[in-house]
Amino acid sequence: MGISTVRGQFMQRCLPKITVALVLASGAACGGGTDVISPPPPPTTGLTLAFLPDAEDASTAAALGWQAGIPGLAVTLTPRDSSRAARAFVTSTDGKVAVSDLVAGDYVLEASRLLSDAERRQLGSGDDANGFATRLSIRVATSGAQQVTVPASRKRSLVISEWAFNGGVTAVAVYNFGGFLELFNNADTTVYMDGVIIAEGMNLPYDYPNFPCSRYHGFTDDPGGIWARFIQQVPGSGHEYPVLPGRTVTIATDAIDHRPFLSGALDLSGADFEFSGTADVDNPAVPNLLDVGPSSHSDGHGLYWPGIAEVVIVASPMDLAPLVRASPDGATFLRLPRDKVVDVLWLRPNFAGSEYAECPRLVGEPFDRAGTDARGTDDVVEATFSVSRRSIQVGTRTVLQHTRSSNADFQRTRRTPGALH
Repeated sequence: MGISTVRGQFMQRCLPKITVALVLASGAACGGGTDVISPPPPPTTGLTLAFLPDAEDASTAAALGWQAGIPGLAVTLTPRDSSRAARAFVTSTDGKVAVSDLVAGDYVLEASRLLSDAERRQLGSGDDANGFATRLSIRVATSGAQQVTVPASRKRSLVISEWAFNGGVTAVAVYNFGGFLELFNNADTTVYMDGVIIAEGMNLPYDYPNFPCSRYHGFTDDPGGIWARFIQQVPGSGHEYPVLPGRTVTIATDAIDHRPFLSGALDLSGADFEFSGTADVDNPAVPNLLDVGPSSHSDGHGLYWPGIAEVVIVASPMDLAPLVRASPDGATFLRLPRDKVVDVLWLRPNFAGSEYAECPRLVGEPFDRAGTDARGTDDVVEATFSVSRRSIQVGTRTVLQHTRSSNADFQRTRRTPGALH
């Protein structure tokens, strides 16, 4: 959305003062010479940040002796308004950072630390932590101290590695069918795609007057499950579709060459799977997922997550028939239970300038601590970008960060189906 310029109108006016500078006219009328006095710089303040392990990771912290704080965290503070350069720090042995000259304002705080081989060997049996990481917004107003809770990054198993469903804009319409979802085996053992569930969760981006967030709170902040309407399932009898450690799986909406239909589109004819629909073009060489949900997208192309805010769900094989159902506003949703949910990506709204407040959550905290705002807002530009999980080096392997926070784990990237960033 463009922002109208009023520079020409402003230059034709005579204003005694403006908000960003004080203009002192040397004459009594417009047109005289002026002296511009810039406002003083914002005041600086002192801040101490203490970085503590999340309560869920108490046993990991205890094994490392880090209950009182996480040492060696790489910390970056980036001003929200981009008016100043980012500042970088490293936490002390007690997990603290002291800054004496920080300009007051809003910041994006990022902190991360990988565990060394020796530190991982200190962990208990079955503890798959490979580091600690967080990303959040903080406000610095006056001198003082703030505590920051940092969750552990864990290996997990089958995880979402890339989401690329930003629709492309043609001369006459939006082209939504050239996207893909990429999964990655983050574990050390083979996993099987047979029966895996992929779903689009309930989404409500803003607190609309006719559809207030409060009406759907029981669905969008349910700690025991995620509610989904559009659901598809990988075929197979159990061991037909293995995924080796460190390998990716690409699932396309339509596994075809999309380049003839949209400039900058991808050739996805070599995808591992494709979502199924009643009106899409089928690639007989690529296995189709089964449409098993109570509803299907009306355009007949399977899954593609078209909303300005979205929830992507990966769940282990299950029988959908006995699941709890509900029909808010007439559409039927199924409740995918917490113990079956394997991974989640929560994408916050990418619409700039809404007059309504954003809904606080689209999934419960046990599934995702905080959604990501990594998607850009320009549809034309974003068509060639995706949202990808951050990669880290653990020993000799490249694995993906997983703190159960889309805000910390995902970033805006170029599309790379079949490959990690």
